Amino acid sequence: MLAVYPPDSTDEELRLAEAHRWYTPLSLGGGVVAWVVLCAVGISPLLAAALLLAALLPIGIALSRRSRDIRHRTVTVSACRAGLGEDTEAERAQQLRLDSLAEALGDAALACRQGVIDRDRFDRIWAAAYAQAAAIAATSAR
Repeated sequence: MLAVYPPDSTDEELRLAEAHRWYTPLSLGGGVVAWVVLCAVGISPLLAAALLLAALLPIGIALSRRSRDIRHRTVTVSACRAGLGEDTEAERAQQLRLDSLAEALGDAALACRQGVIDRDRFDRIWAAAYAQAAAIAATSAR
């Protein structure tokens, strides 16, 4: 799966989208660990769960609301591949398109960080990748 954020996103929007993306798995994992620790120190399991829910749920809701706009504008494309059988030509082609797109974005980001290309060039590559991902998503939806 490849998610391409809109190229007109602000740095704040990108940070919010990334925080939202990581919040669920981190809060679930951290919540389980915290629940075990709270139970180990003598707090009842039900109370520990309620405390964690009261602490983590409002943060998740706030992140979800604040990142809603960028998440709705983000283009997400994926390739489905059979694990038991041989991939079809269409599946291989879709995976190759996604791999190429992800590699182009990654290479451009690295080149920009290293000063090989300027931010304008990176933004043009990002906009082209976003347009290509939107085109892939549109053809995949048919």
